[in-house]
Amino acid sequence: MKINDALSGLVVALFAVVLWIASSRLPAMGQDIGPNVFPQALAVGLLICAVLLVLRGLRGLRKTKARSAHVSTFSTTDAADQDAHWFTLPEWIGNSHAVLAFLLVPASLLFYIWVSEPLGFLPTAFVLLLVLFVTFRTRLLTAVPTALACALIIHTIFYKLLKVPLPWGILTPLAW
Repeated sequence: MKINDALSGLVVALFAVVLWIASSRLPAMGQDIGPNVFPQALAVGLLICAVLLVLRGLRGLRKTKARSAHVSTFSTTDAADQDAHWFTLPEWIGNSHAVLAFLLVPASLLFYIWVSEPLGFLPTAFVLLLVLFVTFRTRLLTAVPTALACALIIHTIFYKLLKVPLPWGILTPLAW
């Protein structure tokens, strides 16, 4: 999905205003250059970018209106025509497998949050990786050992090297 640059610019401008207001409330340190200077300089830079984005987005819309009398607010178009509409849906939105693959990534994060504590990191990571590999059309013969190896490597890196306490879950008797 592509949002027209004019709308993106408005969001960035709103963020810049909020950043300016929030940073103006920072306590003064008794110096000319206080803790508010850098965030306010960043807000000015963001506001300049926002104005440029709005101008670019409006220019794209104006070009389209000059070419065609009718402009829809939603469309599925190629990349060259994306600036001509307020919202552009990607072409893959009509492909059910692509939509499933897209939704599977955030769903896998929710699955990990809900299941990793009782099941343990290693089984959860193995199941997640296996489902993702199969969904993204990796052969099962390749996906199973790769998911197992990746889960073990990730576990070793986080648990042994970085000392992150990962849940053992059902594998608690086997914890090393």
